Amino acid sequence: MAGGRTLSTAQEVLRVLRFLYEHPEGLTAKEVALKLGKSLYTAYYLLNSLCQEDFALRLEGGVYVPKTSLLSNLVGELKNVAREANLLSKCRSYVVSLRGQAICLEATFGHQGQVGPAGLGRRLNRAAHALAVGKAVVAFLGSSVKELLPHPLPRFTPNTLSWNELYVELERIRSEGVAFDVEEYQQGVCCVAVPIRVNNGAILALGLALPSGRFLAEGDKLADWLRRQIPKEVQHV
Repeated sequence: MAGGRTLSTAQEVLRVLRFLYEHPEGLTAKEVALKLGKSLYTAYYLLNSLCQEDFALRLEGGVYVPKTSLLSNLVGELKNVAREANLLSKCRSYVVSLRGQAICLEATFGHQGQVGPAGLGRRLNRAAHALAVGKAVVAFLGSSVKELLPHPLPRFTPNTLSWNELYVELERIRSEGVAFDVEEYQQGVCCVAVPIRVNNGAILALGLALPSGRFLAEGDKLADWLRRQIPKEVQHV
């Protein structure tokens, strides 16, 4: 029986994926539930499974779309920008994206001697609230930010934000279009980041890490400079 249920679930996942490819404009969980003849809970489960395995993306407004090459192309383009930004600014640079339920570090560029947050894996969910690139992404997730970040928020330094402080900071990021962290993940290291939103709802961020002294002297200037590095064809905040 267990094997039969597993096969049935796999078949339903494939059906949902087929629905998404038939509707590239996207479907809500409610629409998928109606097409499947299943509960809304089941539709969410199947759609989230596809997102976790990188076959689908959840966009703003709860719309799910099939994973296409668009995000990969954007990531590739931003990697080129980040590589150039590292060379010009002499700061370690980062590209981050939202992939389903994961806040992913896509690339980092720098050399030994250039400061940067230590100990980061590819998935940044646990530390996103303490990193400029992480906050730049989660600022545009609405209420779903609660689902992606841990409770309680881990404290990495005395400057790490609480939930109440984070909500205020995310509002500022949405208003000003730039994110900072001031020794919130690692003492002695500060970061600036630019959130990037494209027409299909994908959310990415481009960031720089720098020593605290340089941040105090040039943080705002570097943030403005970083904005200008984003290609015109990529819509950013």
